[in-house]
Amino acid sequence: MDVKARILVVDDRERTVRTMQRLLMQAGYQVITALDGLAGLKKARQELPDLIILDVMMPGLDGYEVCRRLHLDPETTHIPVILLTGVGRVDTPTVRGAALRTRIGQQEKGFDSGAVEFLNKPITKEKLLNRVKSILWLGGSLD
Repeated sequence: MDVKARILVVDDRERTVRTMQRLLMQAGYQVITALDGLAGLKKARQELPDLIILDVMMPGLDGYEVCRRLHLDPETTHIPVILLTGVGRVDTPTVRGAALRTRIGQQEKGFDSGAVEFLNKPITKEKLLNRVKSILWLGGSLD
């Protein structure tokens, strides 16, 4: 029997959560969801998923803080986290100067908080699934 990894999706936009849930379930993954940072922390500790996909911009606890807390917790520190943001891409040719430095700083903050990947919305289905698969494979989790 082929056992797929369990993925926790945390985003304050229910539509985004449902879209990602559907996409990941169609790819065969088990999906757990949460609609804010505190609920995401709680579910991560209860469920111990194989991977967490976490929105950066959320009310209350933002994704950076959730990721930092997950990374500091011995129970969840091993769980890889992909941070997602709609704030802005660094690979857009028209982004220069202060705006580019700000976006690069946001990515650095994400990696400093413990994330293994930092992706921009909108993201294609193929790119998301490829990153999920490679992170799970690198981490030794079943995919």
